[in-house]
Amino acid sequence: MSSPSARLTKSFLSRAAATGMTDAALAAALGVTRQFYSDVKLGKQQPTTRFMVGAVHAGLAETFGDVAEPIEDLAA
Repeated sequence: MSSPSARLTKSFLSRAAATGMTDAALAAALGVTRQFYSDVKLGKQQPTTRFMVGAVHAGLAETFGDVAEPIEDLAA
């Protein structure tokens, strides 16, 4: 399995934490499983389009760029 090429922004993580919601509740609001949300939050998976759309619909971001940012490939 290759490393993710995108990660959650600090801004998104701050906004999600500020809600006071559990990871399970945030995942439900985004329309993803708790495990997938946890994996994305920990950088094990990259956020999918569904994840980012869910974040915008849940009011945790205004654009996809508010949710995720690319990870530079230092090996390249």
